[in-house]
Amino acid sequence: MVIWISIFVIYFIFLLILFSGLARWRKDQQTGGATPVVAVVVAMRNEALNLETLIASLAHQNYKGKWELILVDDHSEDNTVQVAQILKHKFSQLIITIMQATGKGKKQALTAGIGQAIAEIIVTTDADCELPREWLTDMVRSFKPTTQLVAGSVCLKHNPVFFGKLQAVEFASVMATGLGMLGWNKPIMCNGASLAFKKSAFEAVAGYAGNEHIPTGDDEFLMRKISKRFPQSIRAIRFGNNSCKTRPAKSVNEFFEQRIRWASKWGANSPIGKLLAVLVLIFQIAWLPMVAIALFTQSPFLLAGVLAKIVLEGVLLAYTSTLIQQPFSLLAFVVLQIFYPPYVMIVALASQLVGYKWKGRTVLPDHNSH
Repeated sequence: MVIWISIFVIYFIFLLILFSGLARWRKDQQTGGATPVVAVVVAMRNEALNLETLIASLAHQNYKGKWELILVDDHSEDNTVQVAQILKHKFSQLIITIMQATGKGKKQALTAGIGQAIAEIIVTTDADCELPREWLTDMVRSFKPTTQLVAGSVCLKHNPVFFGKLQAVEFASVMATGLGMLGWNKPIMCNGASLAFKKSAFEAVAGYAGNEHIPTGDDEFLMRKISKRFPQSIRAIRFGNNSCKTRPAKSVNEFFEQRIRWASKWGANSPIGKLLAVLVLIFQIAWLPMVAIALFTQSPFLLAGVLAKIVLEGVLLAYTSTLIQQPFSLLAFVVLQIFYPPYVMIVALASQLVGYKWKGRTVLPDHNSH
């Protein structure tokens, strides 16, 4: 029983750390006024159906400085390049460069695009995203003199289907962890769909060198390398209406493939990242048995602990959803109290044992990165 209570206490402390970290992030409104030249780099593979939404949203950015869009094709198997060419003419007010990656994979494509850029500020997003007007302005204004990398805010596009609502609640937990820890200047998580960094910092750490064999994790590996080379240089985007919108998975299979891909880089994570992942896994393993024991024994102490966990977690995820401009479903949250623990365990095991499919490519688990 002491072990179970200890797990609960540690988890409660973790949730409170995230709460206070999010509050610190919201209050930190310091911004710069410079409008340097910027390059937005997008690696694209089989994105013919998504490109127009992205480029249309980029065409409506209110950034006052000069910027260019560099689209790098990662050996698409559809007509992505042709669609990009058409959109280049349609949105002729934008400076758009379309190029072909020589190596295979997102990291190689991004490296090619960053090498092409003249700008010192590099901003990355994904081809299936939609960006609010303030996005580019806020990404750039979030750089302080000592900042080398800015992690943006990301949310899921609203989906009225219940499966979409479940994903939104789960994704809020991801953003709560990333932004909450950044509020305490502890960068452990970021998303390449909304990321900005100095090209000089990218070159100083040799870009993605050292983890090219891991297909995913371009964003977090780069952040970790820059954080190690330039301590205290990572910052979250200033709080505002600037969340990058990405679509939720269309099917359960697509969702699990995506989450397994995200979890597959666990072995190459930072010590604090591994520790938090293990903490969450242990707590989820203990959660349902703890609920069953509390209900069976009718222990007021255990029932209070279960209720406190649900309330605290619910308030945290609802608060985070508000901060990132994403709807929150209370029903989806309640349902996830039952389904989230087995989901976490399945993803954890599958990411280390079975690999995943991504953009038409099959990736097997790399046990050498553990």
